[in-house]
Amino acid sequence: MYKHSIILFLFFYLLIHPILLFSQGTQIKILGADEFEFKDSAAVQIKTLTGNVKLQQDEVFLFCDIAILNEEENSLTANGNVIIRQDTVVIHSDHLYYDGKNRKAILTGNVKMTDSKMVMKTSALDYDLNSKIANYKTGGILTTDSTILTSAIGYYYANSDDVYFKKDVKVVSPQYNLTADTLRFNSENRTAYFLGPTNINADSSAIFCEGGFYDTNNDVAQFTTKAVMLNLPNVLSADSIWYDKKSSKGKSAGNINWTDTSEHLTILADRAWYNNEANNILAVGHTLFISEVGDDTLYMTADTLHSMQDSVTEARSFSAYHKVKIFKSDMQALCDSLYYSDVDSMFRLYQNPVLWMEDNQMTADTVRIQMSNDEVSKFELIKSSFMISEVESDFFNQAKGKNITGFFVEGKLHHMLIEGSGQSIYYAQDDSTAFIGVNKIICSSMIIYTDSNKVSRIKFLSKPDGTMYPINQAPKDELKLKDFIWLENVRPKNRWELREN
Repeated sequence: MYKHSIILFLFFYLLIHPILLFSQGTQIKILGADEFEFKDSAAVQIKTLTGNVKLQQDEVFLFCDIAILNEEENSLTANGNVIIRQDTVVIHSDHLYYDGKNRKAILTGNVKMTDSKMVMKTSALDYDLNSKIANYKTGGILTTDSTILTSAIGYYYANSDDVYFKKDVKVVSPQYNLTADTLRFNSENRTAYFLGPTNINADSSAIFCEGGFYDTNNDVAQFTTKAVMLNLPNVLSADSIWYDKKSSKGKSAGNINWTDTSEHLTILADRAWYNNEANNILAVGHTLFISEVGDDTLYMTADTLHSMQDSVTEARSFSAYHKVKIFKSDMQALCDSLYYSDVDSMFRLYQNPVLWMEDNQMTADTVRIQMSNDEVSKFELIKSSFMISEVESDFFNQAKGKNITGFFVEGKLHHMLIEGSGQSIYYAQDDSTAFIGVNKIICSSMIIYTDSNKVSRIKFLSKPDGTMYPINQAPKDELKLKDFIWLENVRPKNRWELREN
């Protein structure tokens, strides 16, 4: 009877003296409880509520099994089935300490924080109800749809729907797995932002970066700062990589290095667009194409490089456009555009092509270079063909015709077939290599044989018309065929100068 009288008195007291809680400058409002006990002393006023406890501070509601209120300090300790509800944020825990003056909560034991977009679980959580910022430092798990994010430390910003994960960050989803040092995840747009060293594995791809984002709704990502993408056999690194997983298309910028490890091909560039599904790449800006050819390496640069692979035959083709330069230890070239295909292993050079092989300079409307077993087996100079080799300063062996075809044996030029309007100038030398005369011959078709890349003899296939001049009596205006031009000054000297301009 005495106990019931106290309870009735206390509830009457609460109805007359509602106490506002939970907001700076306000006190507790007790909405209800099964039992209530009050202890008042000179030092402190303590109120203990038991069973179905309901409390309120402005927009914040609290539920628990037992609550102990310190009216003087405006603080609260709660135990058992603790729930804090603020707008769309709901937090469950076993225990709670709440500072009503500063609106800060410390929740421990089976903490679960939810809003309309995610669920976060941890063993201990600090929550500032003014800023709506929560943090844990004992490890936590965030779940949103089918994505699970874990970390040692986490910060949740309810106003912006952002969660910052730090230390031992892991993300597991059906589309990818991720490990990182620091990560920001927005539960509203379901986008992960990389804020430190990050590794991502998705299907057959692996990615490393230190910045960027991944939009999990649309499978679109951008990787920055030391970004590397592995989609074997392709490896791509750049300052920035943008990728759309659904279309397998992407683009990159800054210090691009793309490698096809199976074909031993590398492309360097400033900007590039690529399609992983079609295994092709288009690159521009300070480009450099590098291909391992046997024990040698071929280097090529142009304004634009395009490499692609046939999805059925897996044959690779390669195109280069404008200001094309090639350097290989035994071959150099210039042209405006170039095409190569694995189907026939042939380089095709268009628009004012110039080809150098050892001491020989070759020009034509079109140049074709046939490769076999990583070596040149044949070249074709098509239309307006002209071949020049310097014998000595201002002495040039020359061959000219409609078409010139060069044949190689064991990687060395063996002979050349000149067809149509053939002309030649040949400096004859004795066994001591002293010059004995100059032959100028016109013949429709002829074969020029070489030894150690020097002319050794000429075979005429139709009636030749020629003149043999003694070396000291040859008229200078007769020593160069029409359209002669010596281009040694523009010949690529090494791989380093290819990207200088």
